Amino acid sequence: MSAPSKSYETGGTIYGGKIKLVQFARRQLQMSEEDYRSLLLRAGGVSSCKELTLQGFNAVMAEFHRLGFVYAKSKRKPKQAGGSAPNRPTAAQWRLLEDRARKVGYAGFEDPRFIAWVKPRGKVDHPRFLDGEGLQRVLAALGNWIKRKEGKGTAAVPQSPEIGP
Repeated sequence: MSAPSKSYETGGTIYGGKIKLVQFARRQLQMSEEDYRSLLLRAGGVSSCKELTLQGFNAVMAEFHRLGFVYAKSKRKPKQAGGSAPNRPTAAQWRLLEDRARKVGYAGFEDPRFIAWVKPRGKVDHPRFLDGEGLQRVLAALGNWIKRKEGKGTAAVPQSPEIGP
């Protein structure tokens, strides 16, 4: 049985995330095509990042770091429940739902009491499965609950899933 041709142990070429990292560093440093190719040739001994070995990749990245490249993870928060399919709630709607749930005393989406409270109103087993219509029903019910609570002047927190509007 022969070893794979693109293996790091055998000195094969890099691929995937390492190639993307080289391209990311190039864009961050705003390098011209000519400067980029000369860096690859000087540090890695190749004219294309797809030809880099692991050793060449490490040398190229060391050169990028010397030139001021700093890799920082994205500060974007991961997407919340839902997706981009039609009739899926937006991120703003998810935030509103969580805010209203906290106003009536739930700990958030994973609070078992909230999950049980959402089931009959949203007609789903878990809030993460809500579609646009189900989310609107739940938001309306929470909004009514908040209005009633503000009218009474007390913060009535349900003790069991059966208690609520």
